[in-house]
Amino acid sequence: MSCQLKVVDLNCLPPAEEILGAKESAFFKTLRFPKRRTEWLGGRLALKDLVQQATGTAKKEIEILPQTSGKPLLFVGGKPCLLPFSITHSHGFAVAGLSSEGTFLGIDLEKIAHRIDAWAKDFFHPTELTGTDDTFLTALWTQKEALVKVLGTGLSLNSYDVRCVNGRAEFYGPALAAYEKLGCPALEIKTWELVPGFMFTQTVGKINPVIL
Repeated sequence: MSCQLKVVDLNCLPPAEEILGAKESAFFKTLRFPKRRTEWLGGRLALKDLVQQATGTAKKEIEILPQTSGKPLLFVGGKPCLLPFSITHSHGFAVAGLSSEGTFLGIDLEKIAHRIDAWAKDFFHPTELTGTDDTFLTALWTQKEALVKVLGTGLSLNSYDVRCVNGRAEFYGPALAAYEKLGCPALEIKTWELVPGFMFTQTVGKINPVIL
């Protein structure tokens, strides 16, 4: 299982009016903080590049519109698009992923940095902590975040209920219920240094066909 990826440097963005549709532009104007505006625009640009390549649709005819639940909806030419997608950003970069129909997708990018020990103990279950160096912990963080995005639950879950142990996903409590609601897709987790100094995880899920 795989997906298409696009990395965007947030220091090299075109003017918003060149890529945003009318509804996106209206929402963009409500964003008060420059950092948030830049990250939001960069993520949209990255995803629009992928969708344009896949469909041939002009960027302004591709809209990624927010929902109250948190996960945005993708529209192409005014119609809902069922292609699974995911967006992430970290320290000057935005990345979008686009997968094929019938799959689930979650991606996450994080800069490799030293973090206090209390953070690791609070965020990771002891069974996940098979390493302790900064690169390992950053990679593990991206794996958990990508899994949460696959579940589509936002930040409502306890971090202990979504675990990645030696590259394999484990779900408990409400996270397990969310996973079962999706149909228990088979998950392929890939983690690598997509941008120098940044760890990145791509998680793609697919429902295995039932063989009678």
